[in-house]
Amino acid sequence: MSHDPRPRRNPRSPREKARTESPTRKKLILRQTGRARTRLLVCFLTLPVYMVAVWLLLNNRQDIDGFMFVYMAVWSVFGVDMARRRCPDCGEQFFVKVILLNLITRRCVHCGLPLDWDDEDGGDATHQRVKF
Repeated sequence: MSHDPRPRRNPRSPREKARTESPTRKKLILRQTGRARTRLLVCFLTLPVYMVAVWLLLNNRQDIDGFMFVYMAVWSVFGVDMARRRCPDCGEQFFVKVILLNLITRRCVHCGLPLDWDDEDGGDATHQRVKF
């Protein structure tokens, strides 16, 4: 039985991947991240409509279980989608600093990269580290 003395290489970490992103790929990642944020904001802003719909259904003695299940499932899917997005610069979760999701920020909570980043002004030097 032969033993390979070389240690197995771990897959590249998100930080290593982030350092090698091309500007075009970086813009695509930021666009997808912004869309994930927009979807969750739209869900958040439709909460009053949901509450009125539940109230109307209850007043008409209708079952609301299916309606509630679908709405909560949509919230969960959009929330997980937003939380899993990673910054193309630092490789950390774009909207999550410790455990809470920051719904209102337009910058990475770790390195300060804005969602509307543009490579024309010198790339990585255009954003400054922001403390949240």
